[in-house]
Amino acid sequence: MIQHKEVIIIGGGIWGLSTAYHLAKYGQKDVLILERNEEIAAETTPQAAGLVGQIRSSDIMFRAIQFGLELFSQFQNEIRYDTGFCQTGSLMVALTPERMQAYTHQIERANLNGIEAHYVSHEEMERLAPAMDMTKIEGGYFVANDGYVDPQLCAYAYATASRDLGVQIQLNTTVTGFRQNNGKISGVETDEGFIASNYVVITAGPWTGKLTKKVGETTAVQPIRHQRVRTEPTIGIPEQHPVVRITDVSCYLRPEKGGYLYGYFEPDPVSIDLETKPTDFRTEHIEPPVEIMAEARRRITPIFPILKDLGIAEYKRGMTTFAPDGNYMIGPVPEIERLYIATGCAALGIAGSAAVGHWLAKWVINGDPGEDLTIFSKHRFGTQANDMDWLRQESEQFYSNYYGIRPIK
Repeated sequence: MIQHKEVIIIGGGIWGLSTAYHLAKYGQKDVLILERNEEIAAETTPQAAGLVGQIRSSDIMFRAIQFGLELFSQFQNEIRYDTGFCQTGSLMVALTPERMQAYTHQIERANLNGIEAHYVSHEEMERLAPAMDMTKIEGGYFVANDGYVDPQLCAYAYATASRDLGVQIQLNTTVTGFRQNNGKISGVETDEGFIASNYVVITAGPWTGKLTKKVGETTAVQPIRHQRVRTEPTIGIPEQHPVVRITDVSCYLRPEKGGYLYGYFEPDPVSIDLETKPTDFRTEHIEPPVEIMAEARRRITPIFPILKDLGIAEYKRGMTTFAPDGNYMIGPVPEIERLYIATGCAALGIAGSAAVGHWLAKWVINGDPGEDLTIFSKHRFGTQANDMDWLRQESEQFYSNYYGIRPIK
């Protein structure tokens, strides 16, 4: 007998788990998550830094991150599922007058959107992050309600809450194809057999593009390496140490497991072509970023001299997906009814997970995400998206200039 589920979600990372949770929360509990690995959230999710920062370049992303902050707080305080949520605030550090001028516009925009952000003195910065060398810093500002989560704990919280509401999760299952009927999705083929479904949502991160090709569709996002490290433990890190973003050197830092976790956006990005990789390629197969993170340490140690003498406890082998404009790619595939995709996390996968799951759930249940998501449309690049060289170059350029001084939209 053919198995049938109302909604199938392909990919058990944090976006798929959030989508399942929100579907069940809004009443659609006949949901099955298919995950190819032996456990959920085993690929890009646990490699992430988990930063949740409200300073964004568009109003919709302002709202998305605030939605996430509310949900992470609710999970932690009301539902009692541990997401590792630490609402420590963010410290935005400037090394140049030009960056301080850019920060002025960011603060004004944030305040207009109801976000508490204000300049801080050198004395206050030193209190917040005492390991910083203040002589190197031009100035900075603080965003009070920002923070971070533990990405894997957060994913597990979504999963547990989903299961509580009736969602099923099937592991060790690889999707091999799709079936359509009169232009509508009718189910998925797997290595375990066919599963019929009225709706299918693909949330497979960097692998989403390979899956959409099975239905003749292209997805204009580029997988790019994004690495970070965790140092060995040290003393003197305040309990409420904020996330620190040193945007002039494209670096960020926060506490983790008694040490520091830090990473940066490479000026010469390395794209990963999954089409040339074996079918069993995993995030763990990416080489440890020893040389890359040595460069990150060189950039950040003038501000945090303590890092020079701290050994590396763990290398994070990250991979993120970027569209040429740095925006998500979320929504229906117009050519196939009831098929939805979500990819292009752009290093905002954890922070935006709550909103992404909410939008997709509303789309499936109501046929409408609840607000205008044209900015995330699959077809926003037109035929230019078929030019793979253009796609890679533009996506890499956005990545390398992630902390660049851009006009706020």
